[in-house]
Amino acid sequence: MAEKPPLPPKPKPPLPPKPRPPPPKAPAAAVRPTPTPAPATNGSRPAPPFKKPSLAPPPQVLPLKPPPARQYPPPPGGARKPRYRQQQRHHRRGSPCSCRRLCCLATGLALLALCMALAASCLAYLYYRPRPPSFHLQPLSPVRLRLGNSSSAGVSAMDATVGVRAVSWNPNERVAFRYGGGEGRVALADADGDVALGWAPLAGFDHAPRTVAAVAFVATAKGVVVDEAVAARVRDRYRRRQQGFKVVVDTHVGVRVGALRTGMVPVRLLCDGGAMAPRGGSGGDVVGPMSKCQVYLFRVRWFSLN
Repeated sequence: MAEKPPLPPKPKPPLPPKPRPPPPKAPAAAVRPTPTPAPATNGSRPAPPFKKPSLAPPPQVLPLKPPPARQYPPPPGGARKPRYRQQQRHHRRGSPCSCRRLCCLATGLALLALCMALAASCLAYLYYRPRPPSFHLQPLSPVRLRLGNSSSAGVSAMDATVGVRAVSWNPNERVAFRYGGGEGRVALADADGDVALGWAPLAGFDHAPRTVAAVAFVATAKGVVVDEAVAARVRDRYRRRQQGFKVVVDTHVGVRVGALRTGMVPVRLLCDGGAMAPRGGSGGDVVGPMSKCQVYLFRVRWFSLN
């Protein structure tokens, strides 16, 4: 009786895989090799061993680390102060706003001061009611013109002495005027052009309210050269006492209201209709029609609002 062939040995169960540290990169799933079955005896085919699927651990993805902060070398004076840099940046950001507030505040204060000044000026004008003084030119006296022949042909030499007196009236009740020193000039009016005769200095004076003041000077000239035609017309008008003159006075004027005084500003007095006084009159006893003068303050004609 034949012997039974021996049974093949039972395969051993696979050992559990040992835990391994996670590799830096996710490797492919590793397959554990299966054990080799034992060779069969007596020419029989061995039974295939039981294969247990091996489960590989899932790949682990490492979190990305931020790049290392860049290290700046410390300044030679020492380490920087980050708190001071933050404060400085905050101050720089707030500087435009502060400048804008400062400009708005300055503009508001300037407008407020301007409004207050305008209001004070209106109240002062309504209370004092200032009016400019008026100037009139009296007939000129004395007037002496002497015409002679010059060494050149066709011309004549003239010597002149002219006395000028201008009268001013201050109509204000609380406002006074102060006049500084200046000069007065006299010119001979003619159709071919004015002929300057001379000038004289003027002294300053005060003009009280509701009073009359006078500005007087005497201009002299010697050897003024004129044409023969002009000299003939001057002789004729001088004999008939119809010769015209132009008077210009340049001085400075200031205003005084009680204890308050303003600065001095330039003023010009222009009188075009100067006439000769009739014979027999002299000084303050001159009687005749007076011509009105124009007053220019800062080269602008003086006018009244009343």
